[in-house]
Amino acid sequence: MKGALEKALALQRKLHAIPEASGCEVETKKTLIAFLRAESDLEIIDCGKWFYAAHREAGAKTGVALRADMDAVMGADAKPYHGCGHDGHASVMAALAASIKGETLGKNLFFLFQHAEETGAGGGECCALFDRERIDAIYGFHNCPGFPAGSVLLLRDTFACASMGLILSFEGSQSHAAYPENGTNPVFPMAAFFSRWEALTDPGQFSGLAMATPVGLSAGSRSFGVAAGSGEIDLTLRAWADADLQRLAARVVDTAAALAGEAGIAFRSEQQDVFPATVNAPQLYETLKSAAIRAGLPCLSPPEPFRWSEDFGHYGARCPAFFCGIGGGENAAGLHTPDYRWNEAVTDAALRLFSALIRI
Repeated sequence: MKGALEKALALQRKLHAIPEASGCEVETKKTLIAFLRAESDLEIIDCGKWFYAAHREAGAKTGVALRADMDAVMGADAKPYHGCGHDGHASVMAALAASIKGETLGKNLFFLFQHAEETGAGGGECCALFDRERIDAIYGFHNCPGFPAGSVLLLRDTFACASMGLILSFEGSQSHAAYPENGTNPVFPMAAFFSRWEALTDPGQFSGLAMATPVGLSAGSRSFGVAAGSGEIDLTLRAWADADLQRLAARVVDTAAALAGEAGIAFRSEQQDVFPATVNAPQLYETLKSAAIRAGLPCLSPPEPFRWSEDFGHYGARCPAFFCGIGGGENAAGLHTPDYRWNEAVTDAALRLFSALIRI
């Protein structure tokens, strides 16, 4: 895999220099397609914001897909940067696609290059792949700082949490601050909402982890002559199970709506960046583990699912799916942090793992 490794590392550096926000991966997509046209003999199917490359064999009865994301995360300066490693994921799969040139593997392979993972929008759109091609299983991976470099992280059930952004909007009416009785101030039902916090997130109400994190809070403006007339609470909800996420969301919305109604304030809610849980098909666990053993890679079982989300979960609704992690170094900076760096050991391990997988 030496040649593939060198190509993957060179491609990763190119992609790293052109980070693009979710849904805007124009140059990234062009760079990947140019690489595949130059280095592989695969058929390129352009689907607009995303694409896939197909390795087809006459008489093959099995279709396997390998997915890579290609968008960047937004930094503190509101500019995209590859702080999640999608440049590395995409370069691995592109180099792997190039490495099978001229080979017969006994199966059809589809290398899916997905847009907009960070917002959760891309996975659902890329499910069109399953309407175009016969896919019997789909695999993907994520680099995981905090674990030994090059180790393969395997979970039998949920790999990553379901999550959603939830916006709670309270619309009252403003008044002169000297006459607050002439308006309906949303601050009071909003404060009452947080007084219910422990009951809303009581672990006894859920089958596993379910949590809510306030990420934004606003009401009125810094105008001392005007009492607030509108306000907003922004939350991120997470759960190991989709059903628990929906249960938590319903409890939150129902509580906020009831408090707003008691205060005579209009209420509405909105969901954004919705991610289903990434749940691994149990029948694929041994296949992935066998590939790791063949590749000479150590396997670890994290003690619980990752709290972050992955829109790879959409694919599991269409066919057996399996998502694994590859350790990025025990002392490496975390995903989405300013100090995050792609560990080249992940490139080597991922190439070895998936090279073994497609030959099983």
